[in-house]
Amino acid sequence: MRKSQKFIALGAVATLGLFATACGSDSDDAATEEATTESVVEEAVTEDTAAEATDSTDAAAPQTIVDIAAGNPDFSTLVSLVTAAGLGETLAGEGPFTVLAPTNAAFEALAKKMGVTIEELGATLTGDIELLKKVLTSHVIAGKVMAADTAALNGMEADLVSGEKAKVVSADGVVSFTIGTSTATVVTADVEAANGVIHIVDMPLLPLELQK
Repeated sequence: MRKSQKFIALGAVATLGLFATACGSDSDDAATEEATTESVVEEAVTEDTAAEATDSTDAAAPQTIVDIAAGNPDFSTLVSLVTAAGLGETLAGEGPFTVLAPTNAAFEALAKKMGVTIEELGATLTGDIELLKKVLTSHVIAGKVMAADTAALNGMEADLVSGEKAKVVSADGVVSFTIGTSTATVVTADVEAANGVIHIVDMPLLPLELQK
């Protein structure tokens, strides 16, 4: 109940009180009326407080990187791998992080490039959790790097959480990250989250040990 509604309720209670007095209610009726009035007032205040609490809860809370990925079906493969690696809680942490996020189509493109099915690729990655963690953290930069920031990093190497280094190329509005012969090009930049930013990429990055 909003404040205006609370005032209406209180007004109605006052009117009932005046009407009861005009009719000459006895002392017992007056006591009953007073108790009823207090009950209605308390109910009005309680409902108003509850409404304000609900309004506060309903305010959209900022989504973390994990929230955004989990809410987008195009990232279902990435989310399943993050879950298998036990990195969900980490990437939902305070950060900030910059995540190079491959879509399902990107993982399918990698599988095709490697000459395997997407199921075989998934089995290979989840079959070695430590390797999977390295692959996934090779898509994470500690700190928040927006697309506009990459111009200053052009030709330089970005330190990835996995320990790998990725060469940054930023030219003509196109940004890419390269580890050895593995390159991921940003197709959608600057998807902001509560704990960092996501850049959607067209290909997963592979750590050097998987390129041998």
